[in-house]
Amino acid sequence: MTTAVVDLYEVLGVARSATAAEMRHAYRRLALAHHPDRAGPASGPRFAAIADAYRVLSDPLARATYDASLADQSAWRRRDAGPVHSGGVAWNVSTNNWRASRPVHYPDLLERLSGRLTDLLATGAVRQLEDGVLELPLTPAEARGGGTAAIVMTVQVACATCGGIARPRGVWCRTCDYAGSVAEDITVPISIPRNAPHGGRIDLKIPRAREPQLRIHLRVG
Repeated sequence: MTTAVVDLYEVLGVARSATAAEMRHAYRRLALAHHPDRAGPASGPRFAAIADAYRVLSDPLARATYDASLADQSAWRRRDAGPVHSGGVAWNVSTNNWRASRPVHYPDLLERLSGRLTDLLATGAVRQLEDGVLELPLTPAEARGGGTAAIVMTVQVACATCGGIARPRGVWCRTCDYAGSVAEDITVPISIPRNAPHGGRIDLKIPRAREPQLRIHLRVG
């Protein structure tokens, strides 16, 4: 049995060339109009479909992978009620829990400085200064060769289900309640240049994070 192709852009009523701002605007307008608290219980499936579409298209990696999958319509036509695999990414079109995952490999990974932030702090591989700056102590060899420190940290991000619009005495969200944000583990790649100077600073932006700025201090010892 074949299933009709789900066009997430059509669900949101936007063009495939839509910007992130245009999709966010479309999502918020549709979510407010079709939320069951406002439109009634019968709008539940429509609201879930809108949330699913935005959850995928608001994530750059998921959107790029979804766009690539559209080029292979036969893969969609062959799918059954279970997950669809396209380019190593598993899509599940039978529920409202879209997931996209693709392993990221860093050929210049600095393993000593990579892993979960809490573990790195516990071992002293990474330090957190009083002003919230992360200090990365580099060996002379690491400073000379540079590389990537991939740090997994838990941050507050805008809720993918409601797009961050849930508020007390406003819109309720089945995922975040009224918070508008959820805690999510994000891998932050920190690119350390060759011949990194002692005292060098790196400023990073964490996508989707409520506090997106991350400051890194390099210490060569």
